[in-house]
Amino acid sequence: MPAEALSRLLIGLGLLAVSAVVSPLIAKKRRAAGIVNLVLCAAAAAALIAASVPVITGAAGNVIRTFRIGPIAVPVLVDGLSALFIIIIAFMSVMSALYSIRYMDHYPEYGLGGYYLCFPLFILGMVGLVTVDDLAVGFTVSWQIMTVASYFLIRFESGKEGIVRKANKYLVLMELAWLAVIAGAFFSAGYQFGDPVSVVAGKLATTGGPGLAAFFGLLLFGFGMKAGVFPLGQLWLPDAHSIAPSPVSALLSGVMLKTGIYGLVRTFLFMAPASNPAFDGKAWGLGIAAIGAATLFIGTLQSVKQSDSKRLLAYSSIGQIGYIVLAAGAALVLGLSENPSLEILAVVAAVGALYHVLNHAIFKGLLFLSSGSVLYATGTKDLNKLGGLINLMPASAAVAGIASLAISGMPPMSGFMSKWSIISSSLLGGAGAPVLVLFGIAALFTSAVTLACYVKFFGMTFTSSGAQWTVAKKVREVPASMLLPKFVLAAVCLAQGLLPVFFYRLIASVFERSDGFLFEEAAATAFQGGPLAVALPGIRLEGLFGNAMNSAAAPLAVLAVLVLALGAGALLRRSAGSKEVAARTWLCGYQDLGEGNRYTDRGMFAALKGLFRWTGGK
Repeated sequence: MPAEALSRLLIGLGLLAVSAVVSPLIAKKRRAAGIVNLVLCAAAAAALIAASVPVITGAAGNVIRTFRIGPIAVPVLVDGLSALFIIIIAFMSVMSALYSIRYMDHYPEYGLGGYYLCFPLFILGMVGLVTVDDLAVGFTVSWQIMTVASYFLIRFESGKEGIVRKANKYLVLMELAWLAVIAGAFFSAGYQFGDPVSVVAGKLATTGGPGLAAFFGLLLFGFGMKAGVFPLGQLWLPDAHSIAPSPVSALLSGVMLKTGIYGLVRTFLFMAPASNPAFDGKAWGLGIAAIGAATLFIGTLQSVKQSDSKRLLAYSSIGQIGYIVLAAGAALVLGLSENPSLEILAVVAAVGALYHVLNHAIFKGLLFLSSGSVLYATGTKDLNKLGGLINLMPASAAVAGIASLAISGMPPMSGFMSKWSIISSSLLGGAGAPVLVLFGIAALFTSAVTLACYVKFFGMTFTSSGAQWTVAKKVREVPASMLLPKFVLAAVCLAQGLLPVFFYRLIASVFERSDGFLFEEAAATAFQGGPLAVALPGIRLEGLFGNAMNSAAAPLAVLAVLVLALGAGALLRRSAGSKEVAARTWLCGYQDLGEGNRYTDRGMFAALKGLFRWTGGK
């Protein structure tokens, strides 16, 4: 079975390479090129998912293989962790490829040959990065394919002022990140260029303190730059994500950032030498958790200050990555505590990190596609020029509303469940590291700020007024091929929120099928009749510190309460015989609503922005 999974993986990568050759040849027939790219990317995704699912479920063993080209050896590993990331990449690539067919009509002045050359290569590079098992040749080739392809996609509108400069900055910083990771590997004792990651992990057990500090410091810098953590993400992410075509932005934010997360998780939760007395796992964990808390707090506050919808989403991506990094750091702190209850919390934090990876890929991809639909229909990303689109683009408004609630962590949407795992493990983890409580409180407060951010995004785009005065073209709903991927992503958002039991068990299988996970025994205890109870109604943590119930989340129960409350309200309203009366909006003394007396970005949450102006991000 591993051989069959390997062949499917190679078929998937081969189909992406074929798309990179064939699609540009017919790029003058713009939609035909998009359809060919979609068909080949979908076939590749099917092969990649078919290779990954048996690994996660245990139907096939892990794929472990070394390819040799003369003296060069490239080890390949597909275990539970890499299989999960391959599935995310494959699924989102199909959504973006389908969306691209009609969306690229938005750029009639630009040829699409380069776009359809780089799009599948970008996917191929990301799959390669989470598949190769070294920090040498295989890692370098995959990183460079991903980086160079994404560079040309980011600078697609090269004729506009500032685009090439921002893309060049992205390229330089990504190469700096690559160099840091490559250099870091040389600090492990006895490292040979090309060693598999598992061999490097073994050598870290005998590496001295300065070597360990250099190794983990450089990899934290390199993968942190790719993930977009504070302050590194602010150097490139808002510019790159906001100037790329929207289907590319969805891949950059929803998928590419996760390759950095993959590197951080693989480094600190799989390679960390817990048995080496020179390795202070608690200090590293607290440092990573602190970076995560700063990232989520500052990135989200900066997003509230944006007037460009795609820059708002980009800064918000920094904030959401912070939740994942906080969870990874908390897991490292708690899992090395030698306290069984805290080790269970480490598992919850680790599950929360991967759950939020899944959730963020879906709802942030959906948000960028929604912003792209607005740009396609109106020609602008400026929130001050939008408004009132809920009547003109009702389908797009509905899915954007679902994504906005999901990213805000509103129950019973998807973001609620992963944030519950992260925040509850941080708050309860204060028994082992009190500072985690502060990080958990910061994460909880930031969820409220995220809600404010997306009240602004959704309200100024869809429910306020403005587009009737500022948009010259006739606004209408986007084509069906652009709506379909958004509907699919919205449905997944709902499933992730309402049925967390399936995703918790999926992630449990990921850890079970990944050799070297630091908290493997605690994970087995947690999911096999331990304090972590996972069932259809929701998730419960029971009796960790002598209490009958420590924390619980029941999204189906929340949904039931909401439905009952809405039903009761409707019955009460009808029982009194009330009637709706249409009346003109009171405009604070103005006779008519117009461009001069409507809310603009400057007035939205002005007090909050003033209080936190020190966070920057204007």
